[in-house]
Amino acid sequence: MKINELLKKRPTLSFEIFPPKNNENDITSIYTTISELSKLNPDFISVTYGANGSTSKNTCQIASTIKNKYGIEAVAHLTCINSSKEEILKILEKLKNNNIENILSLRGDYPKDYDGHLKGDFKYASELNEFIEASFPDTFCLSGGCYPETHFEAKSFEEDLQNLKKKVDAGAKYLVTQIFYDNQYYYRLVKEARKIGINVPILAGIMPAHNPKQLKNIAKMSSCSIPYDLAAMIDRFASYPKAGREVGLHYATYQIIDLMTNGVDGIHIYTMNKPEIAKEILKRTEYIRDEFFKC
Repeated sequence: MKINELLKKRPTLSFEIFPPKNNENDITSIYTTISELSKLNPDFISVTYGANGSTSKNTCQIASTIKNKYGIEAVAHLTCINSSKEEILKILEKLKNNNIENILSLRGDYPKDYDGHLKGDFKYASELNEFIEASFPDTFCLSGGCYPETHFEAKSFEEDLQNLKKKVDAGAKYLVTQIFYDNQYYYRLVKEARKIGINVPILAGIMPAHNPKQLKNIAKMSSCSIPYDLAAMIDRFASYPKAGREVGLHYATYQIIDLMTNGVDGIHIYTMNKPEIAKEILKRTEYIRDEFFKC
């Protein structure tokens, strides 16, 4: 089932996982993660492409297992930077043959040796969307990423919104935010996006943080600010891992409750391949979710 069809009916609950990274290229550990997450009845599970496409060859295999073994909709990430049209076509054909109907199309990170010149045929995710739509019409449900606090390469929030609109106009049927810790940025994004004609669902990406180093890395990776109260709590319990974990989970729970109260389009949990994170958050929001998803 295409995710946009589900979103027409109700908000969604989803998880993100990534292909395991190790020297042996052994991805078997991810299947335990998928098995545990499947018990939580998500609407879909997305599979990342890996930094710089480093684990891209496993994305289709993992997505296929999610869809064809567990019967859960899978969303395969697909990045286009430094990729040729021929390479993308091969991947799309493989996804289609594995019954994968949903793709999160992304530009991707610049390669480590980037010198200002790209070898591939695409510069932006919007170009990838146009190519997929032209090559495989009515085959895939495309989605895109967005930044509640502005993409780090954009000159302004307004410019970032215009770039986001290009993704949607090129075929993205819904959007998934990067991680954020201040819900007001999500609400601003939705409000301003609607003003310029971005009317697709915008799912909120949530991931708990439990120590100062992790929080700093997330902030850098996601271009998000850290609210003072969260930073203070994490710092206060930095020497007590169990307490820090409680802080992170409680804060994520609060975010989700607030988002659901205000009618979020969907919750997308970045699990970091740790199903216990998703389990804890869902346990803490059980009755609220029951009411929210009935609406």
